[in-house]
Amino acid sequence: MSTNLAISRIAEDAHEGFALQVLSKDNISRRAFRKAVLLAADLVAATSTSTSPYSGADIPALSYFIGELDPMPEIGIGTEAALAEIGPAAIAHSLDVGHPAAMAHLHCPVAIPALAAEVLITATNQSLDSWDQSPFATLVEDHVINWLVGLAGLPSQASGSFTSGGSQSNLTALHLAAEKSGPEARRKGVIFTSEHSHFSIAKGASIIGMPADAVVKVETDEEGRMRVEALAKAIATALDSGRLPVAIAATAGTTDLGTIDPIADIADVADRFGIWMHVDAAYGGGLLFSRHRDKLSGLHRAQSVALDFHKMLFQPISCGALLVADGASFAPLATKADYLNPEDPVFADAPNLVERSIQTTRRSDALKLLITARSLGRNGLDRLISRTLENAKDAAEAISKRRCFALAVTPQLSTVVFRYLSPAGPVRADGLSLKARARLFQNGIAAIATTVLDGRVHFKLTMLNPNSTLEVVAGVLDALETILHDLETHHAF
Repeated sequence: MSTNLAISRIAEDAHEGFALQVLSKDNISRRAFRKAVLLAADLVAATSTSTSPYSGADIPALSYFIGELDPMPEIGIGTEAALAEIGPAAIAHSLDVGHPAAMAHLHCPVAIPALAAEVLITATNQSLDSWDQSPFATLVEDHVINWLVGLAGLPSQASGSFTSGGSQSNLTALHLAAEKSGPEARRKGVIFTSEHSHFSIAKGASIIGMPADAVVKVETDEEGRMRVEALAKAIATALDSGRLPVAIAATAGTTDLGTIDPIADIADVADRFGIWMHVDAAYGGGLLFSRHRDKLSGLHRAQSVALDFHKMLFQPISCGALLVADGASFAPLATKADYLNPEDPVFADAPNLVERSIQTTRRSDALKLLITARSLGRNGLDRLISRTLENAKDAAEAISKRRCFALAVTPQLSTVVFRYLSPAGPVRADGLSLKARARLFQNGIAAIATTVLDGRVHFKLTMLNPNSTLEVVAGVLDALETILHDLETHHAF
């Protein structure tokens, strides 16, 4: 064999090897990609008849399986073998978020069009920090953002950016508000939010360097909504103390109660004092896509809005957005890098998305929202969202009829919070509630959450699945009552 022929065959062999490992334009690579994706899809589809939201495997069992795996053997075993080895366990021992008894957290079942879009997103691997890295994806995000700001009723100069979720949106909004307030914001700034706001408000204030006492928690009413008169008083007190009001962070859909602050009234206070109003609508923002959008009255007056589509909009994690009433507010994020977004733009007419985000590399999550919305349409999304709210109302009514449970508040969204009433008193009820939650999960019956309200442990159902009907909830409540009765009888403290 000649030297040239040998070199040629070595190159062909190497090319075929790379084609089986890295997606490219050649046919070998494309066939390998299709096979791998179909194998993965078959693994997911094979569990479609699962009867439990969780397998019940405990931490030692899972740790033993994972600990036995060599993450990187000297010679790889190939995609098919790796999927066959790890895939079944990865699916079988995951929380089945599509199961109707999986109601613990703001963790939604996934829309099938969005799953299809994820294949496009991951395979094309676009990075939205410059137009030449994501030509079509950049224009998709810009188009979707324009649609979203219109849906929220924000003014014509509004803009936005996709984010990893509500926490990043809140962090970015607080940073922009602090920058607008000036350098004193980091020394004596104050952010006003409700007692039931998401912890990312306080965490975000800390990250951007505001004082330790920067976040003022405003008292709420019996349904968990911020009291407007208390807000105005808190602002006046802060001003009298020489503090600088930076932002009011209202909540449209609190994590525990699902309550919506009186946004329009809070906007009046914000206007009176000239303060940036941010609305954390990571949860309740899904109402914009339904017949219930009037519950968000006043949202159009916000300076910034956090949305989170991997909650009420059935999108795969991660998929959120931050909208701002004035696109110029993003100016503090417009750091220049010669290789990326130089002062003299290379592509003059292209949207420069990196200047709207605290991230650099960022995936094209807007594509899955676009494909989902186009696929399901306004009516389809409204039906799904409205069904979850109806299910929550039915669940609340069912709970209120059971003598051993007490409903905390009437649900505004799809969250239902209730407390166990132990014959032995509230302290024992707290302990038994935590144990009952764990047993429900470990037995594969249901995934529900617990939280603390007014100093007492409560159960929480977060009903983001339209299939979580009254029949499903009744079965979970029956099992919960049985477990609690057993614990009352046999468990000693």
